[in-house]
Amino acid sequence: MIACTNWPAKVRTYCSQVPEFIDHTLSRFTGLKGAVVPAHITGLGVAVVMSGEATFRINGEVIAINEDSFLVVNKGSKLSFELERDDTLVALLYFDAALSKLLYNGLIKSGDETAGWSAVSEEDFSLVEHVHFMNASLREQFQLLMELGNSCASFHSLKADMVVRSILDSLISENHHALQISEKLRVVKTVTKVALYKRLAAVREWIINNCQQPIDLQQAADVAMLDKQHFLRLFKRAYRITPHNFLTKMRLERAEKLLEETDLAVSDICRAVGFDSIPSFTSLFKRTYGEAPGRYRRKMRLH
Repeated sequence: MIACTNWPAKVRTYCSQVPEFIDHTLSRFTGLKGAVVPAHITGLGVAVVMSGEATFRINGEVIAINEDSFLVVNKGSKLSFELERDDTLVALLYFDAALSKLLYNGLIKSGDETAGWSAVSEEDFSLVEHVHFMNASLREQFQLLMELGNSCASFHSLKADMVVRSILDSLISENHHALQISEKLRVVKTVTKVALYKRLAAVREWIINNCQQPIDLQQAADVAMLDKQHFLRLFKRAYRITPHNFLTKMRLERAEKLLEETDLAVSDICRAVGFDSIPSFTSLFKRTYGEAPGRYRRKMRLH
């Protein structure tokens, strides 16, 4: 059963000593603005702000997290955080080290013997140790964990363990994907490779979450903190697509979903996903999906 810890509220500092966290633990932190969890050495885990805001300090880097984002934490990192609002609730999940190795072997090694990975890949999640945008599924999983964590009932314990395994599955798969992409950057120094990948991954997620807004190459390069042309080359090398084409792809995928799930007019969907021109949107959609938007919607609803 996953251990669930509630730390005391309404105190300035939660611990007088450096806190220690065991594997397979979900800890919840609530308190007044300014409450601090002192620096500690982490296991592999995920930090989620369920409500409010918090400032995390991880390996010297300062990262602000709110309800729309979460932080992946690599094993052996140095982490502390401070609550920025009175209503802040932070959930910190550290995975079972033995389970992470077991799932790594089952999910990755058994199906990817020729990938050329080194043994350190099992332990090193530094590539994905950055801010990620929150999704509804992960929020629901953490909410369920907090509801199940204090129960001693065997059914609830089993369900909690299944949720933890699902979160860890996703993290291992993402780390696998990150390692494959980072190899395409052709950077010799590991530190440089990690830094560049984190920037590119952050921009990719930023584009996905802002694709309905006007975005140009300079804006994306600024988010990555890279020269515009250097950013363009690296993004294309990593993801085999230009930033502009990736933006178009995200908009079209969002339009497809709106066509299938809503009754919005095609013109409204065009504007909602970030296109300025209805003829241009219609042409791009037809070229991608083989049908004009209206015809595509009618066809999908017949099935």
